[in-house]
Amino acid sequence: MTDWDKRYRDGFYDGAKEPHELLKGFWQAIPRGRVIDIAMGNGRDAAFLAGKGFDVYGIEKSTEAIKIAGQAASNVSIIYGDAGLLPFKNNSAEGVLVFYFLLRSIMGDIINILKKGGVLVYETFLGRQNDIDRRRNPDFLLDDGELISYFRKFENLFYEETITTSEGKRRAIARFVGRKR
Repeated sequence: MTDWDKRYRDGFYDGAKEPHELLKGFWQAIPRGRVIDIAMGNGRDAAFLAGKGFDVYGIEKSTEAIKIAGQAASNVSIIYGDAGLLPFKNNSAEGVLVFYFLLRSIMGDIINILKKGGVLVYETFLGRQNDIDRRRNPDFLLDDGELISYFRKFENLFYEETITTSEGKRRAIARFVGRKR
């Protein structure tokens, strides 16, 4: 079991200040209104969207991450909670963000949270990541083609599975941006 508080205390995520590139490229596709950042981490994506005028709610279970996010994202409503038990009503958000978090049991909840016309921005590791660097739990890695399979009823705005290099690290990732029909 990963000790997320320890990772944040030890500075594991210190270099992550800017919003994810996928969000920077597609934030304008999200309709104005409420955006939910699931497993928001240090709040960099939530703060970015709040700065653009969105009403942003972030859910996070690491108290250390929440401390950091509270300083960086003072204009974000932060909810201490487990992303496995999402506390949001159906059809309550114009946007949902998920970066480097995978819990298959909530995919239906993510869909239900979005309003019709709402946009999902999702990026996380593929199983191939285990061939590139340290071993990760395969329960939290996507199979090839898996991410898009959850959102087949969405209008596909962008999808790719790729190997990228960022800050000297190689990553096997899937990226999806879609609009709920």
